[in-house]
Amino acid sequence: TVAHAGDGNLHPLVLFDAKNPDEAVAAKKAGEEILDICIAMGGTITGEHGIGLEKLDAMPRMFDPADMAAMRKVKMTFDPDDVLNPGKMLPPDVGKPLPTKQEITQ
Repeated sequence: TVAHAGDGNLHPLVLFDAKNPDEAVAAKKAGEEILDICIAMGGTITGEHGIGLEKLDAMPRMFDPADMAAMRKVKMTFDPDDVLNPGKMLPPDVGKPLPTKQEITQ
């Protein structure tokens, strides 16, 4: 683990052989378990660098649907055409369309 001990930022580093499919699966599972423990202990899934593509799918595990909807509204307010980092700031909301411009301004 790499860490900023003074401010509580941990950067777990799970080493594995990428050529070994079993190790890759085990490393991914370990990473997901680490995130779950962080959330359960009142921590966050990210540090100073933002969520990143790797952790987008973990956001709904940390944030409730209302928080996710609020983040989508903010994103759509400033980027209604979704041209700024499309697909990189929020996970896809499967089954729910993004709010329309009219819904955002209401």
